[in-house]
Formats: sequence, C-alpha cells, structure tokens
Amino acid sequence: MINITNEAATIIKQEIEKKENKGFKLRIAVMKKEDNSLHYVLGFDDNYTNNDKIHKSNELEIIISNSSLSMCDGMTLDYVELEKNKFNFIFLNPKDPNYVKPTE
Repeated sequence: MINITNEAATIIKQEIEKKENKGFKLRIAVMKKEDNSLHYVLGFDDNYTNNDKIHKSNELEIIISNSSLSMCDGMTLDYVELEKNKFNFIFLNPKDPNYVKPTE
C-alpha cells in the first residue's frame, strides 16, 4: 500500500514525539486536481472515522481516507535533499500522471 522510507519515518517519529503531537497519527490525504494531477497533504491527526483506514509502514500508523486510498496504493513517502541543505518530503506515486521514476 504506502511505503515510508527510513529517512521519512525518522523525521515523522521525531515530530510525533513532540509534546504538541503526542497521541497523534500521521494523516495522508490525496486530492485530484482539475488537470488530473494529484495534490498531497501531510499532517497529524487524532480524529479518524469509519471512512478512514489505518495503515502501518515503518513502525508508523497512517490515517488515510477511503477516497484517498485508491490514489496512493503503491506510493512511497520519502524525505530527501532537494537542494543543498534543503530537505523536504516527496511523494513517489506511480498512479500520479506527473510521476517520473527516480533514476537514483
């Protein structure tokens, strides 16, 4: 389903350990835009319903809505250096029309 790399998991676990995030799980949301590309959102959440699924990856629990689930099956969440000393989360999703397979 969704894979979280060790690098991404390390950062997320550090954030979850912060006092203000205790008890929260990672939520991933995916929305289809007008041009059919996908828009991704990450956040922490302690509210989930029957319309959500809980998925585990790399010792993290991920909340994902049923509507987002089909769009991110097979996706990888990574944390990479995009420019020198500038790190960010990236979504590698073969179901995204703009997906380009990494060369590294």
